[in-house]
Amino acid sequence: MQKADRSVWELRRIWLVGFLLLPFLLLAGGWLGFNHAREQALQQADERLTLYASSFEGAINRYDYLPWLIAQTPDVRRLLDQRAPELIERVNEFLLETRNTSLADEVYLMDAEGLTLVSSNFRTAESFVGNNYRFRPYFTDAIRTGRGEFFAIGTTTGLPGYFLSQEVFSLNDQQRGVAVVKVDLEPLQADWQSAAEKVFVSDTNHIIVLSSHPEWKYRYLEPLTDQQLDDLERNRQFDGITLSPLGSHNDAALLHMPVSDTESERFLNRSLELSRPGWRIHYLVPLEPLYRFAALTTGVVLILYILCLTAVLWMRERSRRAHAALQAEQRLRNLNDTLEDQVIERTAELEKRTSELQRIQRELVQSEKLAALGIMAAGLSHELNQPLTAVRTYAASGRKLLARGLIDQVDTALDKIMTLTSRMSDITSQLKVFVRQAPIQKQPVDWAARIDFVLDMLEHRITQQQVRIDTKIPAQALIRGDDARIEQILVNLIGNALDAVAQQSEPQVTIRLSDQNHGWCLQVEDNGPGFAKEQIKHLFEPFYSTKNVGQGMGLGLFICYGLVQDLGGNIRAEIPDGGGARFVVWLPGSDEKATAA
Repeated sequence: MQKADRSVWELRRIWLVGFLLLPFLLLAGGWLGFNHAREQALQQADERLTLYASSFEGAINRYDYLPWLIAQTPDVRRLLDQRAPELIERVNEFLLETRNTSLADEVYLMDAEGLTLVSSNFRTAESFVGNNYRFRPYFTDAIRTGRGEFFAIGTTTGLPGYFLSQEVFSLNDQQRGVAVVKVDLEPLQADWQSAAEKVFVSDTNHIIVLSSHPEWKYRYLEPLTDQQLDDLERNRQFDGITLSPLGSHNDAALLHMPVSDTESERFLNRSLELSRPGWRIHYLVPLEPLYRFAALTTGVVLILYILCLTAVLWMRERSRRAHAALQAEQRLRNLNDTLEDQVIERTAELEKRTSELQRIQRELVQSEKLAALGIMAAGLSHELNQPLTAVRTYAASGRKLLARGLIDQVDTALDKIMTLTSRMSDITSQLKVFVRQAPIQKQPVDWAARIDFVLDMLEHRITQQQVRIDTKIPAQALIRGDDARIEQILVNLIGNALDAVAQQSEPQVTIRLSDQNHGWCLQVEDNGPGFAKEQIKHLFEPFYSTKNVGQGMGLGLFICYGLVQDLGGNIRAEIPDGGGARFVVWLPGSDEKATAA
């Protein structure tokens, strides 16, 4: 009777302790789940924010040269001294051709008093010719400092745009004027809307000028001061637009934003400063999915708790029964202490250890599978980044060309996109090497042609960074391999070189291809900051990167190493005498004729 009472008391004690621990376990599970989801969401937000910031900067930077180029044109400078009708007509036509060629929104020229003399839209009803824009900051800044830029709503067309300006001197340096290029950012905003993400850009006054959510545009995040209101009214930046507040926030990291006429939602705010002073790009992460994930985690914790509590009770009962069986076995052993009993005991122990080893083996196999899956996913993200950026650039150019009616040039852009998507398909097929050893279908490949293809794919980035590419490549260099693997190696090596020279005043990348040891040797060298000798032995390890945090996953060289090994070649890193970095790849040659790529 005492044993039964003690057993009931022990059972009640287990349930009591379990229920006391339950609230703390649920709170801890929900907190951990929310923080895990939050960190994952913020990491993804930072990656997307960097991508959106790059697209915004690229949309403006591609026109930085144009005002200066117009300011150097002899006819434009001559017009400031003499305003003959035939000269005005010739400059108007020149600006129209410049706009059509560069795909800018509008191009025009003002005199020293702000009067528009000629414009690319001189034939339209909304022509800028004869209008005075001296109240615009881009005019006053250009007169004062030589250059200017400003975002505003057009007072003539009513359409928004980013204005880039450059001071112009007449041929005899007696007269001054200002050349202006208007850039249309609405297509960029349309791309953001199609992505179905919460992205917007705020200016110096915290007014939203671009947004993936149309209702947020031209509304301010923080109250405007009297000085700011006076400045906005004087330069007519938002002419005809009524500015109103948008959302509320407790701190810079949390915003309460309207998502419809009757509903609002809280967001985590991640922002990045742009190159334009005071401008920031924002990416909003909704909190609702994070709360749902925390609730799901809490539910999982509750289920696990119930299972664990049930397991404890089951193990207690099993222990009690095992104890009773052990006592019976002990009594039997005392009666029959024979050799056969000892053999049975040793056999049972061996079976138990074998089962444990099998369980550990299964867990190790599962861990290897998960590790391989992680590497494959990271590799896929890294390898598709360059082609996706090129596809986005060609698609944006195609849309501009289609809007201008330049159908022949649209076909060229579409051909580029089709080629890139074909290469992306090849890349996803080749990533099977992360999970199984797939055989390589080696065939003759012209390495020189593949270098030309990759340089063409990276042309926009090379031009944007103003990198000098120095090549010494033979007319043909046949190796044994396949197009996709060769292009992956080239994109990673040349892309790393472009990253390395991004901050150099005179960036240069040198590419050499020479015949060596019955094969072909490729050298890719840059004049970037390079790396230390002790880092060379780690460069080809997965997830090791010499770049700043957030600028690389450390998979590019690891992927290159695996691809080169698969093709029967070798790769190494060197430190040139003049500084920078050099990567050398050797692949065996082929005597057969290359197939068409």
